[in-house]
Amino acid sequence: MNDKKLNLGCGNKKIPGFAGVDFVKTKAAEIVHDLNKFPYPFPDNSVDEILMDNVLEHLDDVIKVMEEVYRICKHGAIIKIFAPYYKSSGAFTDPTHKHFFTENSFQYFDENHAYHFYAKANFKVISKKLIAHKKYKDARHFLRNLLPGKKILNNFLFNIYDEIYFKLQCVKNK
Repeated sequence: MNDKKLNLGCGNKKIPGFAGVDFVKTKAAEIVHDLNKFPYPFPDNSVDEILMDNVLEHLDDVIKVMEEVYRICKHGAIIKIFAPYYKSSGAFTDPTHKHFFTENSFQYFDENHAYHFYAKANFKVISKKLIAHKKYKDARHFLRNLLPGKKILNNFLFNIYDEIYFKLQCVKNK
């Protein structure tokens, strides 16, 4: 198996089978590169899978980053993104967060979306999932995880979910 897999913004998180990329040299980062600087040091159509775990919200321009991810990905490549959910207080607590994500944020990168013309990248949303962390910081977090009907209550309340996960597929028209 010679799949090229990248963990963009890896920090200290080493994942077997993935090359770590970060702007700071860590034990997990084999490649040092600032993800706000373009182009990334990878050839066109060379990557099979990308993981961005809580990094995209820190970068300057989501559209440019996704266009660069598109450039380096092969047709059919999988992109997995974890990001703070816009209805979570944690999204707003961290002063280094520049962007927030909803269930529909990545639809804009689908060529069938009405506003796709803003981006030169094409991704299909394979799946998305709201995540409530199981680690209890206080009684509020504990009680939140006991709520019945969380998906319905999420329409009316904040802080039910902490994070959102997207699985995208790179679509390149041949």
